[in-house]
Amino acid sequence: MERQRHDTLWGFEDWLYDDGVVLIKRICADMRLSVQVHPNDETAKTVGGRAKTEMWCVLKDGPIFAGFKSGVTDADVVRAVEDGSFESLLVRFDAKVGECYFIPGGLVHAIGEGTSVFEVQQSSNTTFRLYDWGRLDANGNPRQLHVQEALAAMDLSLPPPMPGDSVECRYFTFRRVEAGRMSADVHRRVVYDPSTDSLTVVEPSETPELPNPAFEVLLP
Repeated sequence: MERQRHDTLWGFEDWLYDDGVVLIKRICADMRLSVQVHPNDETAKTVGGRAKTEMWCVLKDGPIFAGFKSGVTDADVVRAVEDGSFESLLVRFDAKVGECYFIPGGLVHAIGEGTSVFEVQQSSNTTFRLYDWGRLDANGNPRQLHVQEALAAMDLSLPPPMPGDSVECRYFTFRRVEAGRMSADVHRRVVYDPSTDSLTVVEPSETPELPNPAFEVLLP
């Protein structure tokens, strides 16, 4: 199968998939990624896996898909998976550098071709693939879909996200910080400098000097 993306995962070994901790990634989509959904804290209890709420900050302009158009039903979703018309159900954004998109568990989404994002997520690797754009692997076979699990995990009442410049939820806070000396904070923080593609952990007592504007993630 063609390479679909280049991922950088800043996991800090002890963070990986532990309860109450986040994972931080940079995702560069060479081609359109599959349409996915993750369970939230409640649906994970019944559908299985671990809950996953996430957010994206756009590092390179490109399309993203997040949420369904108004009035879409479970039956519409099943039919679109079968007949290949899935894109017609999705809300598409022509995302711009610096825009943030909040993707709670239960919201169907996909990163489009050529788009790069900085992602913060609950520490989970549970993904239900709902649609894969008709792709076939080198042997002419489609990848496995998880339609029934996705139907159980998705929440059709969730609205499409509104692009913003920060995200605050119960699992993490994400915001932009300007160059200069950081002030002290009660939280452990992670600072990402997109100009150098580097990540730094900042302890509550530390007040480092930032040479460039950066992104700050406050950890729980």
